[in-house]
Amino acid sequence: MAYDYLLTLEREVKYIWTGKRSLMFYLYLVNRYLPMLFSMITLSAYFSPLWTSAVRMVLRNICCDRFAIVKWLETLLIVIPAESVLLVRTFAITGYNKVITTLLVSIMIVQCCVVIYAMSRPGKNQALQTPSTLGDPYHVCILFSDPKMDTAYLGVSILFDFIVFCTTILRTLSFQGNLFPKTGLMRTIIRDGVLYFAVILSGNVVWMVCALTGRRGIKLINAQ
Repeated sequence: MAYDYLLTLEREVKYIWTGKRSLMFYLYLVNRYLPMLFSMITLSAYFSPLWTSAVRMVLRNICCDRFAIVKWLETLLIVIPAESVLLVRTFAITGYNKVITTLLVSIMIVQCCVVIYAMSRPGKNQALQTPSTLGDPYHVCILFSDPKMDTAYLGVSILFDFIVFCTTILRTLSFQGNLFPKTGLMRTIIRDGVLYFAVILSGNVVWMVCALTGRRGIKLINAQ
């Protein structure tokens, strides 16, 4: 991820940092740097000595169960900004269609409600139990929440991706020959958007299949 950022850093400075400080500017920053921050936190959690049995015997208030629940919030803070960009993109290619926009916004609100409800359920957001013989220095701390909540959240996410994907496909097919947009931005949005949304949708489908049918250790492998 860091390597990918470095590849486009020069263009980011040229086109983003020298531009207007609008809402889209800050949305870009959140989408670009928040996943990197959360990746650093996750990697630190994987190798942190806080999850070892020796530390837990001394500091009994340190427990993975108390911190794993943050994964719900982390997921939401990554997904909502990304979906906001997709919302703006869809709004543009559909000619400012308010019906589709309202539907997508409603789905995003439902996602937030699912996460808030899932986090508010005591005893339902435990850490994945790992073997006591897990060797140093690797000590994983992964959320293993209620499968029903995982299914509800993923179902809503897949619905959002499916609507965006179908909208992009239909909009692309509606252009014929010389009617295809002449501006570079619109061509990029429509041409590359189909493949991009297909990948995102496929990823969420794989995530749901693993969550529903995979054994305990691989249920959330796609999220990790």
